[in-house]
Amino acid sequence: MGHAAGLFNGAADQTLISRVTPTAEQRQFLQTHWNAVADHLRQVLSARHGYPVSTWLQGSYKYATLIKPVRPAEEYDVDVGVYFQWDKSEDIEPTPRQLRDWVQAEIVTYARTCEDLHTVEAPKERCSRVSYVRQFHIDTPVYHLDPKRDHRRLACLSDKWEASDPKAIYKWFKAAVPAGDREQLRRLVRYLKAWAAVSFDDVPSSRPSSILLTVVATEAYQGLWARRLLAFADDDALISVIKAVHDRLFADRAVNNPVDESESINRMSAEDWDGFLPRLGNLRDIAERADDSVDEAAAALIWSEAFSFLMPLPEAGEVEIVDEASGRAVMQLPEIDIEVYSRNPKAFISRHRNEVPGVAKNCDLAFRIVNPHVVPEYATVEWTVRNEGEDADVRSDLGHRQVGMKLLSANEHTAYVGRHFMDCVVRQNGQVYALRRVPVMIREVRHVARNPPRPAYTKLRSFIRRR
Repeated sequence: MGHAAGLFNGAADQTLISRVTPTAEQRQFLQTHWNAVADHLRQVLSARHGYPVSTWLQGSYKYATLIKPVRPAEEYDVDVGVYFQWDKSEDIEPTPRQLRDWVQAEIVTYARTCEDLHTVEAPKERCSRVSYVRQFHIDTPVYHLDPKRDHRRLACLSDKWEASDPKAIYKWFKAAVPAGDREQLRRLVRYLKAWAAVSFDDVPSSRPSSILLTVVATEAYQGLWARRLLAFADDDALISVIKAVHDRLFADRAVNNPVDESESINRMSAEDWDGFLPRLGNLRDIAERADDSVDEAAAALIWSEAFSFLMPLPEAGEVEIVDEASGRAVMQLPEIDIEVYSRNPKAFISRHRNEVPGVAKNCDLAFRIVNPHVVPEYATVEWTVRNEGEDADVRSDLGHRQVGMKLLSANEHTAYVGRHFMDCVVRQNGQVYALRRVPVMIREVRHVARNPPRPAYTKLRSFIRRR
């Protein structure tokens, strides 16, 4: 079993898969609305234009690999294909642009009746889009379906037909591995999508598409059939998939549709590919170092380089990095003071050390390392907020990170009820030296308790191997 298997998909309160997977309530909200818009389009388009119209859910929701938006500004993406049916042998048929205009017009009409729908965007080349409250949009690609030949083609806004059959590739995905391995494959795809969601902020056009990650991960996982015969922990499986994907794409960037070799799934430009490949190489380096780690804490800290605030850390107040040879701590742990201030008007409320046992919403927190002499001269300090709880889930605000050379302080504010963490990690030359976890308990209160009891947080020692 991998060192961090329990933090990927285990019984811990916080796991990577639970942090990135939509909750049952969120899935219900999505399902209610895509069903409603699909019902409307089927009925109205067929009655108005005389063609049988069907809809088919596709994309990540259909594959069961959908992940949450990882930041408040992002949205869930649900794809509902709209299929106009007629026999291709007919002499007269609507043009691709006509189909797109018909669907766009009905979406605009539907938007006037749906309170939760707030924006109808200008049509895109391959789909129309409607955005809802609660960070959710529906894309509606439009197809011609020839039922006699079971053939589909996509209607583009540029008035062109494009060969595209989402049903065929979905059937390939379902048949790619035995049913008993399918759930793990879906989790692996979600992990890769989570990595992509936090790793391309500076080069967004180099972020790989969902279908690209799904295809390369599935084909890599198929090649691991021998290892799948035995228990295969998620982090071990992910390491193997990352290595296989990197070997493949480093040698050849071509990724074709597995059911139609003439269609390329990799649509990145050469420039965008140059932004993607080094990050994939860095992911492989992280995976290999995590594989070489000796315990859960060390592995989790290494994986956090790839997954940032999405990666949960062990339930401990302190992680001390210890030299394997001498058994001594590499550095003294940072001590962190937290000052709490109210807003409107701003006023000092309280000061805490290494934890905030109780604080109200809408307060400002000032974190500061009070023993800066323990931080090595050229070390970087990472301040990572990891949010938990229903309030943070509703806003898809799972956290954020700031990093700087000897960044000895950080400022935050309290927004969501529940337990959250400010994690302070000291690194030098990429190597973790120490971690201080600062739990912050946000409550529905007006005043902060002055002298709350300290919880008995544990201390972990993580061994470091010298290379």
